[in-house]
Amino acid sequence: MKIKREYLILIFISLIGVALRTYLFLDKTFIGIDAVAYTRLGKNLIESGKYVFGENFNLGIWLPPGYPILVGLINLFFDDLFLSGKIISLFFSIVSIFLFYLIGKELNNKEAGLFSAFAYAIYPTKIIERTLEVHTEGFFFCFLFFSIYLFIVLLKRNNFFIYILLGISIGISYLTRPEGLFLLLLPLLTLFKSNPLRNESNEKRVFKVCVTFVIFILIVSPYLLFLKQSTGRLTLSGKANTVILAGEEINLKSMKDYDRTMYSLNKDKTQLRAFELSRVSIINYIFKNPASFTKRFLKNVRSEMQYLSILLIPIMLPLFFSFFSEDLFKKKDRLILLLFSFLFGGLYSLFFVIERYMFPIALFLILFSSIGFVNSQSALSNILNFYKIKRNKITLFLEKHIKYIIIIVLILSSFLYYTVFRPEAEIPTEHIKTGYFLKNNISLGYEKLNIMSRMPWVSFYSDSRFTYLPYANYTDVVNFAKLYHVDYIVVDERLLSEWDYYDELFNMEKYSVDVKLIYEDNSRKLIKMFKVK
Repeated sequence: MKIKREYLILIFISLIGVALRTYLFLDKTFIGIDAVAYTRLGKNLIESGKYVFGENFNLGIWLPPGYPILVGLINLFFDDLFLSGKIISLFFSIVSIFLFYLIGKELNNKEAGLFSAFAYAIYPTKIIERTLEVHTEGFFFCFLFFSIYLFIVLLKRNNFFIYILLGISIGISYLTRPEGLFLLLLPLLTLFKSNPLRNESNEKRVFKVCVTFVIFILIVSPYLLFLKQSTGRLTLSGKANTVILAGEEINLKSMKDYDRTMYSLNKDKTQLRAFELSRVSIINYIFKNPASFTKRFLKNVRSEMQYLSILLIPIMLPLFFSFFSEDLFKKKDRLILLLFSFLFGGLYSLFFVIERYMFPIALFLILFSSIGFVNSQSALSNILNFYKIKRNKITLFLEKHIKYIIIIVLILSSFLYYTVFRPEAEIPTEHIKTGYFLKNNISLGYEKLNIMSRMPWVSFYSDSRFTYLPYANYTDVVNFAKLYHVDYIVVDERLLSEWDYYDELFNMEKYSVDVKLIYEDNSRKLIKMFKVK
C-alpha cells in the first residue's frame, strides 16, 4: 500500500521533533522550583488523598491539580517524581506536533498543516525546553490547542460528541492553568455559527452548549470546593491575591525586591506576606489609582512586545503575509487565533509579564502564520503590484521560491536559538548535596522532617516537608521556624546573598542558642544547614 506524500512528510517532521525533544529530555537533569511543588502535590494526592505540600502555606491553593494528578499516577509505576514529570511533558509535547498539523489543515489545507507541525516541531529551544520541563506548559499547551481544534471542527461539522469532548478538554485546561478559563468562550462562539444547509434550531444549539458547560462544571467542581474550603470563599484561583500584590509592587528586575515584597513577615509575624489569604478586588486594583494602573499596564504591554519581537523572528515572514489573506476576516476559525492572542496578552499585561507567559501567544501566532505560508506567493505578488515594483531576476526569484525562503529562515533562526542564544542553566549542586546528606544521614522517612529554606530543593532531594524561609532577621527566622515545627533551616549564598539579613543568617549559630550548625558546604556556593533545638 502506497503512503501519501503528505503523510511521509508528516512522519519525517515528527521524527525530527521526537529526536530534538529526546535530546533535550535527556539533557534535563535538574528539577525546577515550581516542579517540586507540582510533583509532591501529585504524589501526596494519589498516595494519601491529600492535596497538600508546604507547612506554612499549602501550595495546592496556588497550583491547580490537573498536571500533579497525572504525575502522581505515573509515579506509581516509576517511583521517581522527576522522571514521571518529564515523561508526561515529553509525551504531550510530541502529541502537540500532530495536533498542530490537524489545526493547520482545518484552518486552510494540508500544506498549512505541515508547516504548523514543522514550526512547532523545531521552534526555538525556549519554548520546546519549557514544554519538556517538569511543569505545566507541555500538558497545558496540548489541551489548550486540542480545545481550539475541537472548536474549529464544530464550526464545520455539527457533532454532539465533540461538544462533550470540548467540555472535558476545557475542564482539564482550567485545572492545569487558570487562564484555561478563557476557553469557555469557544462553546459560546459556536452559537453564532451559521450554515444554510444545516437546519438546526437555536434551542438545540443552546442545549449542546449547556451540556459543554455542565461537563466543565462537573470536572472542576472538586477543585473549586477545595479552594473554598482552603480560602473561605468561592474563587476561581487561589493565587489572585498574590498576583495582584505582584502587579502592584514587584520590580521583577530585582530578586531582592521580589523576595522582600513577597516573603516578608506580616504584622503578627505568623505568615509570609505573599500567603495571606486576604480578600482582594480586581476592581480596586484597576480603579483605585487609574493613573498608576495605566502606567503599569502600558509598561507590561511594552515588555510583551519586546519578548514577542524576539520569539516571533522565525515566523515573521509568514505572519506578515497572513494579514493579506482575502478571506481573513470572514472565517471565525482564523480570527479565534488572534482573539486568544489578545486575550492572553491582555491578561498578563494587567499584572506582570515574564517571558514564558508569551509562549502560548507565540504558538497561537505560529498557527495563524500558516495562512501566510500557504498564500505567500500571491501575497508577495500583490505587494509588488501595489507598490508598482518592476519584475526583475530578484523579485521573480523571490516570488517563485518564497516558501522555501520561509522554511530556510525558520530553520536557521531556530538553529541560532539552540547554538547562540541558549543559556547554560546553572545547577545549584550544593542544594542537591545538602538534600542527599540529610536523606542519607538524618532523615526518618518520607515527609517526616520539616526543612525551611528559600527554595524547596533540599526538601525535594531529602523527601522532606517544606516551610518557606521568611525575609527577616535571625530572631524572627528562628521564632518562625519554631512556630511551624521546623527541624532544619537552610541558608545559602546563591539565593540570599543580596538579602539585608544575609550576614546574620549565615552566622545565626553565633547569635542564637536555639540553632546548631550541622552541615556546611562551599564547593560551589556556600550553604549551611542549622538544626532547630
